[in-house]
Amino acid sequence: MSATTEVVETAAGPFEVLTRPGTTEPVLAVHGVSSNSRLWAWVLDAAPEVSLVAPDLAGRGGTPARPGPSSVPAHAEQLVALLDALGLDRVHLLGMSLGGFVVAELAARHPDRVATVTLVDGGLPLEVGEQGPPPAAAVAPRLRAQYADDRVWADEAAYLEHYRASVAPLTGADDPRMLALVAHDLAQVDGGLAVHRDLETVVDDAVSVFASSAPAQALAAVRAPVRLVHAPWSNGAGSPPMYAAAHVARLVAATPSLVSAELVEDVDHAAIIMTDHGAAACAAALRGNLGPI
Repeated sequence: MSATTEVVETAAGPFEVLTRPGTTEPVLAVHGVSSNSRLWAWVLDAAPEVSLVAPDLAGRGGTPARPGPSSVPAHAEQLVALLDALGLDRVHLLGMSLGGFVVAELAARHPDRVATVTLVDGGLPLEVGEQGPPPAAAVAPRLRAQYADDRVWADEAAYLEHYRASVAPLTGADDPRMLALVAHDLAQVDGGLAVHRDLETVVDDAVSVFASSAPAQALAAVRAPVRLVHAPWSNGAGSPPMYAAAHVARLVAATPSLVSAELVEDVDHAAIIMTDHGAAACAAALRGNLGPI
């Protein structure tokens, strides 16, 4: 059955939600900091049996930003409101990048709502020195400059070319799923198309990952089984990874709930989910959590 989208009204505000019914227990899939629900197109193809519920987080895609500061814990609570509105008492969680941190927080806060957790190159606390995470004031300006984009693009293909060159160099230039992904980020403006993510929300969310000890506390509190797939590169072949292998090994040894951690060869942070090769590894980890079909 093909995926459909709808706007779901919740106590935390409206969500645009992509849903694809399947034969498994429901899986709530949460995308990355500057992405949207169309990120899961490759997993939908790799795992046609999976019953997937994929919202746009607040401030992205078709979901409006919420009032006040945003954060990983705020998204976790908003997603619980979405589960309530959908009548889903207990789900499996799947999160990529920022989405990994959100689902880990959700699992720590609401263990009764979570069966398992699958993390895709995210959700584990980042490696920091003895000084701990940097202060928010030190990282916010860099993140704002990174995510701000007021350019106007002639068409979706022009923006896709920029997107691949800047954040997803190992993805397929002619993959129609890539065009569908970036198209959901764009809105019509005078002269063409512009990115319509809420910058304040995106920056707040990134700060709550990079300048906080909360991710380590959340992972330590998760009791559901956690499976991780991670990439050897961050942005292009040979680039430093988000998670060094030694850091992952230490976390596996120290975290009873982290039952497996697989390094997926020949992918970077984007390609681990936005290619058939990467999505197949993500689907395998998810199936490991879902159990026999």
